[in-house]
Amino acid sequence: MLSEEQIKALREQVANAIADELTRANIDWASFDRLAEPTVRIAAEFQERSVDVSSTERRPLPGLTISQVIDLTRIVSPRSSTTPEVSQIEGNRNGRIAEPTPGIIVPSSRSHTPVVSHSTFSQATDDRVKQGTATDNSDNPDNDDHANSSRMAISGLRPSRQDIPVVEDNTQRQMQVMHESFPKRRKAEATGYAMKPSTLDKLIAGIWEQLHSGLSIDPAEMLGQLTTPPLLGDTTNPSHDSARLIASNSALTTASQPHSGQQFSDTTVFCRKVTQASRTCRSIEVIVQARWVEHFDAYVEHLTATDPKTSVTRHRKAALVEASSNFGWAEKELRNKMAIWRGYREIKDAGGWAALVFAGMGIYRFCKYRIGFDNESMQRLRNLRPALEVAADTLSPNWRQLLSIVGESSKRVYSGHPHDWVVCLDGSPPLPLHKTYLQWDPHFEYKHIEESIIDQSAWGCDDPRWTPPSSKALTQAPTSFVCQTCSNEQSDDPKLNCCYCFPSLFGCATLTPPPIQVFRTPDGRNNGLMALCAFERGAAVGEFVGVITKGLQDVDVMENTTGSSHYQIWQGRQGNFTRFVNHSCNANAQYQQFTWLDTQRIVLVSKGIEAGSEITVDYSGKYWKGLDKKCLCGEKSCRYRRDR
Repeated sequence: MLSEEQIKALREQVANAIADELTRANIDWASFDRLAEPTVRIAAEFQERSVDVSSTERRPLPGLTISQVIDLTRIVSPRSSTTPEVSQIEGNRNGRIAEPTPGIIVPSSRSHTPVVSHSTFSQATDDRVKQGTATDNSDNPDNDDHANSSRMAISGLRPSRQDIPVVEDNTQRQMQVMHESFPKRRKAEATGYAMKPSTLDKLIAGIWEQLHSGLSIDPAEMLGQLTTPPLLGDTTNPSHDSARLIASNSALTTASQPHSGQQFSDTTVFCRKVTQASRTCRSIEVIVQARWVEHFDAYVEHLTATDPKTSVTRHRKAALVEASSNFGWAEKELRNKMAIWRGYREIKDAGGWAALVFAGMGIYRFCKYRIGFDNESMQRLRNLRPALEVAADTLSPNWRQLLSIVGESSKRVYSGHPHDWVVCLDGSPPLPLHKTYLQWDPHFEYKHIEESIIDQSAWGCDDPRWTPPSSKALTQAPTSFVCQTCSNEQSDDPKLNCCYCFPSLFGCATLTPPPIQVFRTPDGRNNGLMALCAFERGAAVGEFVGVITKGLQDVDVMENTTGSSHYQIWQGRQGNFTRFVNHSCNANAQYQQFTWLDTQRIVLVSKGIEAGSEITVDYSGKYWKGLDKKCLCGEKSCRYRRDR
């Protein structure tokens, strides 16, 4: 027989196992909405074999019967204004069924992060049509009894933060920086199309990386580099020119000899010029080969029209033989190359010339194996064509000059800042940014800035973001800046900087434009922010930039404090792309405080953003206090939906 302590321990272990299984099941409680007051009964009974060896019967162990009835009404219904209570699975020594208990089953002996069925309010910066009334779940007196108890929810919702925002009257529409660490939750299922690791996705990602890498596709610059000594010199004496080239760039052939700083700098500049020229020549090669395929097909059609009695196959054979002779290649070799070049043409027809020019080396492999050359893939490229051209025209203004080689217009179509244009996911023509706000402000204008501007009428010449260095920083390096996060030295000089908390934003040698675009949302949230490439968890997307002011009300602002000063960042007329980040209750990014050179910054940090997905943040509860707007994030865990 088991002792009383052994029986108690066994009962607790079984109760824990039942709670774990219910939690891992991730049951969709919404499917029970149509049931009237649903309950579930959980029973467990321990048995042992009879003392008689010859008998196969089993008898229950006294004191080890566990039975509980749980009321699912408050779990399956999101309309409840109270938080579901926690109930422990109790052992029923007398075999009687316990009374129905509303809420969640969790043994009190377990230690877990509190989880509640909740609803999270969401709003986008550009949502101007949201209306409704929020439900306040924080005033339930029953919650106070369990505020300090550890519990675990039986629901499919992700774990929520302990401080659930309370909706009150009188809103200030102020976003706040969330101070907690990244939530540990399951990877959210992508809504709509999610980019998969296929060859086409790699090709598209490569195009976006090339566009935002800072690479300059400028034929005039390339020709200027190639015609400047020592790259090219006296064309009448090639051998003398070659000797000059080798002599003037001896650093490339005498690496074993000691180098001076000037030699290394000259070698770097020369290597950059060659790399730049090679990349531009590669783009010219691809577009010329795509155009040649078009001319080949047109020549075959011409031969067919001239001699209709001869089959098209014979005319194609004749054209192929003629081309092989001109190229100096075997017919089989030309056929193999033509198969790849024809792929270039198909990409050009779908994605435009920009897709060819900025495709990089990955396009050769894509066209060689032709994995993904189907109607769906080509339609994706057609939808991306306007977005590619916007990025190409605004980031590399002279790239269209390459097209004059193949007889296309070199006139620039899209001018201005890359984020002055709002692209459409269905391939419709891009819209000027100001036109998407005319219904609210007929005189709307937006100026893109790289650094925040101090409102002198509010702060004078002082920067309220300044924070005094810590005593540790003063002791460690009294004459320099020390990072409060990593305790390393900070400097705008990349050679001296040792802080790499956000190397893409601060202390880097070259700032490259982030691979993001402003796009038109299809669900009425006006504009949003699209990640063109993936941002790994913890990577910086960009800094929240705007006008540093104070005292604004009833407008969207980011508020923050340094301890001595309380300030606001307003992006109504000036700022950067972070203005267009929409709210989501299941956000894939968050705002984080970071001090750079003793000045407080707010950085948009990724929680793990997939390529092709919308970048969203949680605006925090203070933004939604009494706000007469309706959340449109569409998440199952939405906290601020007003229609339930």
